Amino acid sequence: KCLHFLARAVRRGHGCGAAVFRQLGHAIAWGLLPWAYVPSLCRNMPGRGGHSSSFSADVTSGCTIGEAFAKFQSEHALNKVVQPRTNLEWAYHQAGPASAASEALLFIHGTSGTAAAFFYQVQALAEKGYRVLSAQYPAYDSPQEWCKGFDHFLDAVKFRSVHVFGAGLGGFLVQHFAAEYPHRLRSLLLCNAYATTNPFAEKAGPLTSVVHFSPTPLLRKVVLDMFPEGGMELSAQQAINFIAHQVHGISGDDLASRLSLNSTASSVGSLRLEQGRITLMESNGETMVPDELRRQLRQLYPGARLAQLKAGGDFPYLSRPDEATLFVEVHMRGVGVYPHGATPGPGDLPAGRELPLAAPALAEASASCTAGLEPSVGVWRDEPHIEAQSARREQWTNPFEDDLL
Repeated sequence: KCLHFLARAVRRGHGCGAAVFRQLGHAIAWGLLPWAYVPSLCRNMPGRGGHSSSFSADVTSGCTIGEAFAKFQSEHALNKVVQPRTNLEWAYHQAGPASAASEALLFIHGTSGTAAAFFYQVQALAEKGYRVLSAQYPAYDSPQEWCKGFDHFLDAVKFRSVHVFGAGLGGFLVQHFAAEYPHRLRSLLLCNAYATTNPFAEKAGPLTSVVHFSPTPLLRKVVLDMFPEGGMELSAQQAINFIAHQVHGISGDDLASRLSLNSTASSVGSLRLEQGRITLMESNGETMVPDELRRQLRQLYPGARLAQLKAGGDFPYLSRPDEATLFVEVHMRGVGVYPHGATPGPGDLPAGRELPLAAPALAEASASCTAGLEPSVGVWRDEPHIEAQSARREQWTNPFEDDLL
């Protein structure tokens, strides 16, 4: 309790003097804080002036994304909603038509993200006539509490049900939400997501038990150390720099909550959502999500559509936003959601279905979205449909082979 109170005081700027380091010494002696984190914590401990100056030089390479976001922010204010009977505050950007007939698409960030992470998609899809939100969630102690908070947030913004795009930790949490509140989820896009945190919990070890009373600079250091270094294209590095800049604006309580959610062993329950309404988006190459978790997610949803992105890194929606936006729009059209709340014509619906979930309709939606775009985007893999086609293929026989009598 003492360490928890101390850490909250440090986060709120009430002092970083000898008492702080005396308590840190006690934490080390008790085995609650690994020695390896102490040098980086001391180097990155800010005074009352703000963040460490060593970060500012790294942000310049991401100035293009920063300038684009500054323009977006000037046109779309950051709205805030307070959860009833709590001090928990959700923040969100919103754009697009506000009519009740328009189905909403809501973006949820991962461990290091904010509501700013999806500003490219919010702007582009809103210009096409979709109603789009990008939300930033407050601190919760468990996926179950997060689901209750998300349920209250949907009530506050007056949505009965939504389409959700979840990235990383956000994808893990919205799967929990889909399992507990299936009536509030219309479709699901999972970008570099996972269905269990068990491998992360094993890797975190004892750090999970002290994350809630660790000083904010240490938490930021832990999050920033997760990012890969080198061996990536420039756009992926610029995306990382932009996200790293956003991390310095996240409160210590929120960072501690996200790290705890990500490193506490938990697995997603069974979903009642039709798997044809789920799209799995995967970046090209390595990400912070292990390959074993990627494979597990594909095995968990064998009927889901798989979108293989050409973009690399953990933040394809920032490094190659046009490609990510394209696949989001194809998904929305594939589940029957069109710009400005329009309904598809009779020719757009496959026979015997209420929604265009079959691969031909998806291919038509994809063709309409990709018209005029360069052929460097990723590919769709609708595996169940491919298997059905191969089963109906006529078997070839050799005409010169002797007939068996």
